Amino acid sequence: MNQQARESYVEAQIMTATPQKLRLMLIEGAIRFARKTIHHWEARENEEALEAIIRCRNIISELLSSIRVEQSELTKQVASLYLFVFQHLTEAQLRRDPKLVNEAIGVLEVERETWHQLCEEMPHAPAPTVEHVAASPQEIIAPMDAYPDADMPMGSISFDA
Repeated sequence: MNQQARESYVEAQIMTATPQKLRLMLIEGAIRFARKTIHHWEARENEEALEAIIRCRNIISELLSSIRVEQSELTKQVASLYLFVFQHLTEAQLRRDPKLVNEAIGVLEVERETWHQLCEEMPHAPAPTVEHVAASPQEIIAPMDAYPDADMPMGSISFDA
């Protein structure tokens, strides 16, 4: 597939994606750039590795900045998770340590699976409420009854997307 066709395809995917799908796409992008970092280090392509890890960290920063930590204890825990990943990537960059990048990838893969399941459970964007219309940016609210096996307090999970 040529570059222009690929860019058009990706742009169409982004423009038509639900907020939860956009978050999933960001997580997948972070994983892809983290893996590229390791590949470039192995090939002694340090400049390309640096670019890849910076792009990965930028995605994690975006994911982290979109979480409203004041919403609940769960959002604080999710923010801590992304902060852990960001710190691991930063330390990995300084040390050129693939082990730290692999640990970050492991966390992101679990996060990817969670958002993949959410996208299957909620294939459409959540219906806006009065609070959502007034809020900027758009929020994703996942009803807890969608995850009956989850060991979490009842209520809803709220993330910015």
